[in-house]
Amino acid sequence: MFKEKGMAEEEVLGDLEKLLARDATYSSGHPIASMSTIPNQLGVEVFSKTLEKNAGRLHTFKGSARVEQQVVHMLGDLLHLDSPVGTTTSGGTESNMLAMLAARENAPKEVKKPEVIAPKSVHSSVDKAAWLLGVHLVKTEVDDVFKAIPFEIEEQISENTIAIFCTAGTTYLGQVDPIAEIGSIARERDIPLHVDAAFGGFVIPFLKDAGHRSYDFDFKVEGVTSVSTDPHKMGMAPIPAGSLLFRDTKMLDMITRKVPYLRGASATQASLLGTRPASSILATWAIMRHLGRQGYRELVKECMQRTEHAHDRIKQNTLIEAAIEPVMNILGITSKERDLDETVEEMEKRGWRMATSPIPPTMRLVVMPHVTEGAINAFFNDLDLVTTTIPAN
Repeated sequence: MFKEKGMAEEEVLGDLEKLLARDATYSSGHPIASMSTIPNQLGVEVFSKTLEKNAGRLHTFKGSARVEQQVVHMLGDLLHLDSPVGTTTSGGTESNMLAMLAARENAPKEVKKPEVIAPKSVHSSVDKAAWLLGVHLVKTEVDDVFKAIPFEIEEQISENTIAIFCTAGTTYLGQVDPIAEIGSIARERDIPLHVDAAFGGFVIPFLKDAGHRSYDFDFKVEGVTSVSTDPHKMGMAPIPAGSLLFRDTKMLDMITRKVPYLRGASATQASLLGTRPASSILATWAIMRHLGRQGYRELVKECMQRTEHAHDRIKQNTLIEAAIEPVMNILGITSKERDLDETVEEMEKRGWRMATSPIPPTMRLVVMPHVTEGAINAFFNDLDLVTTTIPAN
């Protein structure tokens, strides 16, 4: 595979084109369950022009370091935190790991068997974080619309509890846990509360202006200690672009390490990665400044209008139904008659790139900006046909 003599550029690019022909493209609308989309064009331009910049070497790239802090402050403004501290990350998984690490390091020394409490609808990266960090994850039940139940969480609090994790925009259904109620519990019991808003962070702040219910989910809730959100989802930034903000410096200090062979700002790192791309941070900065609140407001409004259209198409087919009324631009679709896995397999054969969720068993439809009304109609035309076709066996 790794040849002694190099190949001509044209030959390399030709081979690559053949290999990538199997990839789905966002422009086709076929990745119907993706939480990422076509990045904003300005972000693409900034990203491509700044590939050599390393956010792990902020002493070398001092301008990039300043941009990163401006991104943190813009996100703090979005999430109702006047004096934010935090870091950019590679995405929601790293953010959740760092939030759990901060909670573990902040725990009283007498805690020997640390536990984190989270509803069972929590993202799988929280399971991964607990596994890597030696933390026991206590999962609680959800209600009939798949939100966390505050009482169930409070019941599980023990002397080993180091944090509570909740979600604002669940991967499965886009549901928002009752953060305000859980925040009151966390504050009363003096337990850190992390909110995973990887998806919802760039959606929920604009729902009210789009004619939908608003939610208190971020630092407006006093008991919230940290919030993560991903610009590479509805923030329209290129991958990888995530963030983790803390209410106070103490928790950031818990995840900060010194690197002995680096100088200046580079020697202090609050991330899992050492070398990490600054290009996505710079692209995020450019996109947020370019779109402003108004641009995101219009984007969310458009996606919610298409979500309502998709919901209407679900209602027109008596063999499927929505698991819950859509909270944001995510829909879970259940199959009443035909086996769910068979339905998904048939839709995959028709070119759709599908995903399923276990709580409850559904097909997931994420109405990102690349999922146009035309793509929605084409998807449901196929789904209507598949769900009404009797399998040969």
